[in-house]
Amino acid sequence: MMNRALQSQYPPGSTFKIVMAVAGLEEGVITPDTKVNCTGGISYGKWTFGCWRHGGHGVVDLHKAIRESCDVYFYEVGKRLGIDRIHKYAIGLGLGGPTGLGLQKERTGIIPSTEWKRATRGQDWYLGETFNAQSGKDMLRFTPIQLALMTAAVSNGGSVLQPTLIKDPEGRFIRGPRWI
Repeated sequence: MMNRALQSQYPPGSTFKIVMAVAGLEEGVITPDTKVNCTGGISYGKWTFGCWRHGGHGVVDLHKAIRESCDVYFYEVGKRLGIDRIHKYAIGLGLGGPTGLGLQKERTGIIPSTEWKRATRGQDWYLGETFNAQSGKDMLRFTPIQLALMTAAVSNGGSVLQPTLIKDPEGRFIRGPRWI
């Protein structure tokens, strides 16, 4: 019996681009009008980090990058931010820590940083790893409830809410309405 919402950790995929957008805007490394030309990938040393759309998206601003989930746009945002500022904003949006729900065995997730990689792997951080992180791959891991809290925080203007369970006077959990 596993409570997957609290105890399973998954790579967030493109949902993490929301964190990237918030961090980029708040840190001033992008504006809503910042444009990037997506040609289908970005080169870094001997590696190429591709966009999901192999032919590219062309010139995209933030709105189009989010709407079409353009990896190249967010590679550029990640390059401008660096992993430590990404880490700071992910934590600030409720990722990578306990939710405060108070249930046992809640997992905290993983948000890498330069310090985390040195402590856990004894290695330096590389820009290519930031490229993987921006698209919610590689080392990032979150619980589904953390992603729900992050989405709620972005939707409500930045307040990370603490989830609660409601019990009736006899101590039983009350079920909410069932939506059809």
